[in-house]
Amino acid sequence: MTAPRRVLIAAGGSGGHIFPAIALGRALARADKDIDTLFVGSDKALDRRLFEKEGVSFELLSTNKMPYGLSLAMVPFFFRLTLDIARSLFITLRFRPDVVVGFGGYISFPIAAVAYALGIPKVVHEQNASAGRANKALFGLADKVAISFEETRRTLGANAHKAVFTGNPIRTEIFKDDRTAGIRRFGLSPEKFTILVIGGSQGAHVLNKTFVDSLLSMDRRDKEGLQAIHITGAKDYEWALKSYEDADIDSRVHSFIDRIEEAYAASDLVITRSGSSVLFELACMGRPMVLVPYPFAMSHQSENAAVFSQRGAAVVLEEKTLSADIFRDTVMGLVGDRARLKGIGEAAKKISVPDASVLLAQTVLDQIKHGKK
Repeated sequence: MTAPRRVLIAAGGSGGHIFPAIALGRALARADKDIDTLFVGSDKALDRRLFEKEGVSFELLSTNKMPYGLSLAMVPFFFRLTLDIARSLFITLRFRPDVVVGFGGYISFPIAAVAYALGIPKVVHEQNASAGRANKALFGLADKVAISFEETRRTLGANAHKAVFTGNPIRTEIFKDDRTAGIRRFGLSPEKFTILVIGGSQGAHVLNKTFVDSLLSMDRRDKEGLQAIHITGAKDYEWALKSYEDADIDSRVHSFIDRIEEAYAASDLVITRSGSSVLFELACMGRPMVLVPYPFAMSHQSENAAVFSQRGAAVVLEEKTLSADIFRDTVMGLVGDRARLKGIGEAAKKISVPDASVLLAQTVLDQIKHGKK
């Protein structure tokens, strides 16, 4: 009997890290029935819920955000990091992986550092156009750096020779472009133009509030042809629900939607932040987007949005200059120009890499086959 090949995947802290990791795990299982996969995430409730929902084996490290700049906050950070490295060593020695894959964020660092010390091949996946702090530290330790954007290659410096373009893995089996089914799922009209607004993430209150205000500023004739699905997050749900009633527009307001692919399918236009995962999921479905990047330091969303905008695959609005009038005029301009809307969706489709999970799985399997390079 062939011994199972073991892959340890470090991904945690957000769905943007975990969902691509899950897609990779599925691709590995399809490619090789003898693969044994273990996931490592953070102890956030989100990580546990997603891993349990997917039915995968997993271990958890701490939620430990590295402070910006030197401060006393560094003391507890390094204390938890030391504990997590010890925990990672225990996990790695017990599981005995043939290769380790890191998807960025804090969780990847202790696992990859242990793998480096033990001489285990390592693949780091960079989801964003511009690398995060953890991944920048890991590129030197990695044997291969998988990238989602070709533009990332020129930012890798001395590690550019390690780059392999794979795209960002998505769960292609669940993203079906069936607008009729999506509209039916939300009980909406197939005749109206459907706007999906994805808020609810950190700092999305401005996006939520300004978009709702833009609806309130529309005249009745414009609103008659529109309907909205708005994912607000828990904090903004109550006031947003009441505001949609005041706006007198057909809407479905949710604090969270578990099957986001159904909302994607129902949409004609999507307004969202510009995290890598959501961009590539929408690109796979050819959905036109209006992007409002998270504006604060180290979010990397502005760089992601810039790539999509430069390729004609999205309209980008900056939060610092955002207003209800700008939102209204942008949305109604797109609603009234279906040719432009179609062109944006088609450009987005060209950016998508539907077989990204397969390409990344092959990169991982090659590391098992050939060993450390």
